[in-house]
Amino acid sequence: MTNPFVFARPLGAEPVVPRPVELTTLIDHYETGVNARLSSPRDYGKTSLLNQVCAEVNRTGGGAVLVDLYGATTGAQMAAQIDRAYGALPRGGLLRAADAVRRRGGGAGLSTPAGGGSVTVGGEGSGETLLLDALSLPARIHEKTGVRLLVAFDEFQVVLRAELDGLIRSVIQHHGDGVTYVFCGSHPGMMRELFSNRGRPFYGQATPVELGRLEREALADHIAELFERTGKDAGLGLRPLLDLVDGHPQRAMLMAHLLWAEVEPGGEADEECWNRAFAAAWPYLQEKYEAAWDESTRIEAGVLEALAAGEQSLTGKRARAEFGLPRGSAAPDAAKRLLDDGVLIRGGEGGLHIDDPLFATWIAAGRRWPAEEGLA
Repeated sequence: MTNPFVFARPLGAEPVVPRPVELTTLIDHYETGVNARLSSPRDYGKTSLLNQVCAEVNRTGGGAVLVDLYGATTGAQMAAQIDRAYGALPRGGLLRAADAVRRRGGGAGLSTPAGGGSVTVGGEGSGETLLLDALSLPARIHEKTGVRLLVAFDEFQVVLRAELDGLIRSVIQHHGDGVTYVFCGSHPGMMRELFSNRGRPFYGQATPVELGRLEREALADHIAELFERTGKDAGLGLRPLLDLVDGHPQRAMLMAHLLWAEVEPGGEADEECWNRAFAAAWPYLQEKYEAAWDESTRIEAGVLEALAAGEQSLTGKRARAEFGLPRGSAAPDAAKRLLDDGVLIRGGEGGLHIDDPLFATWIAAGRRWPAEEGLA
């Protein structure tokens, strides 16, 4: 029996924890022509949600493409990724129309950033020329078919480093009601710079849609259902799992994957199963956590230690005495950098928290994985 819990890649058709509010909101934005900016910390399931949105749009007669810009550093590479996404449209009239539009420019072979072969983007010319042509595809397809298109850009923050946000907006701002856009990125600070800085071309150009942590009840139901569907019972392992991951989507799937692996076919998870699953998590986390700690400045490390211990005042007596944080603005400035990088998040009342609950657990335990306690 294959382990049903996927944690190392975005989900497509596989079962996912329902996010009905966000899914409905993005579909409504598509139907009404409102561009959206999908925001969340890393590993919250943004790409999986975009896959769901695109599948629903295509299922109901529209056209949706998901453009992954990860690794693209030039206009030519972005054009190649856009062209590749249109090749994944559902078979039929819309794909034929897209192929006709894509062939019209004559074609120039481009290699994707990952070296995934050569694809065709209309026309010879510079990288910016190729990108302009690729960006015009959805409007031209809409003109040919009358079908409203949804274009979702994942890892959109790369356009900031490439300084191509102005060029992109100069094209898509003329696409009117025929094309709706969703912009999504994995670097909170860069996405805020793109959409919240008055000096940037995309300032105020997309309605924010926030993707938060998973509701405990929905997450519990999802995990229990997948255990039951595969002939197992989450049993006594479910409560400590939910307590540990605190609604973090990727960490929830990791721990559920490990717990499932510890339960015999037809069996039920007990405390020992959970303790073994908890211990088994460390090899998946060690390299990332130790590297993140080593890359932190002394003040950033003190901020992380303070927050992991529940201390919110980064300039108070306890922060200075126990965590070595200095007076003045150095600690708040360090916290802002960590917030921009997505290491920290703001809670419902505005307080700062370490986004990854397992990272916080490791720091709070003195930078060791407390497997012997098992957190049961």
